[in-house]
Amino acid sequence: MKLITDSFVKAPYKMYLLALAVMFALEIPVLALKMTKMPETMQTKVREPRERAISLKLPLQQPRFHWTFMSREDFLSGKLVLRILRKGKLNEIIIFEGGQFSDGWEAMPLTRKPNRGEIYFGFISTCKYLTAPGDKLELELIVTKDLLGIGAFQTGILPAGKYKSKGTYSGFIDEYDTTLLANELAKEGKKSPNEQETLLNKIREMCEHKAFLESWKDQWPLIITSEKGWLPREKAAELRKMREKLNTAKLKLPTDFTGPPVRDKNFFQKYLWFWMTIPPIALFIIIILRRAFAKR
Repeated sequence: MKLITDSFVKAPYKMYLLALAVMFALEIPVLALKMTKMPETMQTKVREPRERAISLKLPLQQPRFHWTFMSREDFLSGKLVLRILRKGKLNEIIIFEGGQFSDGWEAMPLTRKPNRGEIYFGFISTCKYLTAPGDKLELELIVTKDLLGIGAFQTGILPAGKYKSKGTYSGFIDEYDTTLLANELAKEGKKSPNEQETLLNKIREMCEHKAFLESWKDQWPLIITSEKGWLPREKAAELRKMREKLNTAKLKLPTDFTGPPVRDKNFFQKYLWFWMTIPPIALFIIIILRRAFAKR
């Protein structure tokens, strides 16, 4: 019998901590990677609908972590709609339209010094919505004019048009246990106890009672105009190495590291070829015997 080892159980945490390191190194408070599910052990076990704030990022194809549009005015001149379908009931949420955000919505903040009029491609709600694991999600963005943008490593344009994507929640966090992260920070020893506690409180505030929406099926392609982003060359090289390390960690994981132990094939599966040959052989024997008895 094959069992999943403790190292595989801990691996999602290590990947997630590495992802957090990348994001905090970029000084932008975003918690999930594109098309990445949070480890099950970090998420709430509540299955029924519960009111949570929403954190989402647009499913842009090329940016791995971050992207900003250079003109807030041009971006908000379009429309962004989130649709949540649950048991045949649809909740349509307009995030922004006609140049302004709906009440209870805002763009994620940029802690680095932004250019004038710049806006991030992630959005958070200050109000709460009923969310549940089985919800079906759809995101629709209307872009009225070509949008110039920049990421950590690239510069590009999102062409005018209508974009849609369906997806699922990256995860739900109602109460975030920071014990493991606290231990890792303590081992690292680069922050004082007060700095560690401040960081942990910040992460709790960012994570708890939230539904994260970043697992989108269809990605929206950018037209990349330059391989130079906002990061200085040395910093960009450092972050690329961290990203490669994260990719390597993903490749080393089993296909289902959060699922039940993988068991050996049962007797029937092991000798499936044998069981499949029995019916035709039996039929052949019956035909031969019937012909033999018929001649008597």
